[in-house]
Amino acid sequence: MPMTNVRKNPAKLTREDLKIAPESPTMELSETPAVEPSDQTSKTVRHAPLVYRVEEIAQLLAISNRAAYNLCNTTKDFKVIRLGTSIRVSKQSFDDWFAAV
Repeated sequence: MPMTNVRKNPAKLTREDLKIAPESPTMELSETPAVEPSDQTSKTVRHAPLVYRVEEIAQLLAISNRAAYNLCNTTKDFKVIRLGTSIRVSKQSFDDWFAAV
């Protein structure tokens, strides 16, 4: 069964092939932003986290993740918080300990 309307070289398409009028833009620029900030989001205050993750402790101390987990499991020098299987470290107590070292 022969195929009709098949071009020999699909890389050489013309404007007529694409049905684009040369004078009509495909997109118009707008002076206004796409999304206006609402009063709700502008009043939202972003708080910095109050805890570190163990991976962040490892980066701060330039040690491996395993060594950071071992430190968190054995230390009494800063406050370690366990939430289920997650471990978090109080930022304030860690920063105080780190400054004293």
